[in-house]
Amino acid sequence: MCSGQGPVEAGAFLQEVIVLSVVDGLVERSPLSKNNQSKVVVAIPAFNEEKYIGTIVLEAKQYVDEVIVLDDGSTDSTSNVANLAGAGVVRHTSNKGKGAAIQRLMIEAQNRGADILVLIDADAQHNPQEIPRLVNSIRAGFDLAIGSRQAQSQKTPRYRLAGQKVLLSATKFLSGARLTDSECGFRALSRKAISEMSLNEKGFAIETEMIAQAAERGLKISEVPISNIYTKDGSTLNPMVHGFGVLGRIIVLVSERRPLFFFGLAGVILAIVGLYIGVRVLEISSRGEGLAIGTALIAAILIIIGLLSIFTAIMLNALKRLRY
Repeated sequence: MCSGQGPVEAGAFLQEVIVLSVVDGLVERSPLSKNNQSKVVVAIPAFNEEKYIGTIVLEAKQYVDEVIVLDDGSTDSTSNVANLAGAGVVRHTSNKGKGAAIQRLMIEAQNRGADILVLIDADAQHNPQEIPRLVNSIRAGFDLAIGSRQAQSQKTPRYRLAGQKVLLSATKFLSGARLTDSECGFRALSRKAISEMSLNEKGFAIETEMIAQAAERGLKISEVPISNIYTKDGSTLNPMVHGFGVLGRIIVLVSERRPLFFFGLAGVILAIVGLYIGVRVLEISSRGEGLAIGTALIAAILIIIGLLSIFTAIMLNALKRLRY
């Protein structure tokens, strides 16, 4: 069954989110158009992925013009295997993080004249046969096509699903985008998106930052259903560590992009708590039970910090408006 969402307003831009067809819970696979001369490049950030990287490269080569692998400081044979499989290999001498790897890959793709860049993880949790779906979404006029595992969410372990929902909610709040899966690393970018984005995140929060920047720049976003694959030895990072790390970075992004809300709300809460405590101290004192100096001091500190936070929110919001 096909389902879709019409254009939605997110901030000052018009964003379209579409969900393509799913058959028996799996994405229909369609070949790339032979009449379209756009250059398609697949980029794969990899860290100690010698077990899967060769297969992923060989499968991806069937659908694109070029495959680039960024070996992010691996200590195994990731580079050699990727090279033998036919990929162009770029290497970091030390592990710099997924975000840094994707930033380098975007530069490489731009230098190689890519019209469409497909990002796919190296841990075998994405199916290269579904690359045409993402590419065709870009060719249909979208700038950022994100793989969505929502159609097969029943295959996701419950603890992962809960974490994904938390991160999705935070990403929606940050960007205003109506998505079903914000953390999937299987995505495609148009030439316009590659050239206009200026990403800074070094770790896994780059996926959220990418969505936020696409929203800020008025780029059109789509979602494409993909298979939900989990391999026991795929990810090299503990999911709890990954989840809390990404959430922490999203909170930082919220503070940078929505300072009036972030610092203003915190300031109002602190000021209200301080006033409440202060009133209670005065009530107790008025009954002749003495003045709780320590409690009164805490109330004063909370009020001062709250007011400073509100002032900071106003100043940062003004600077943000000048920046954007």
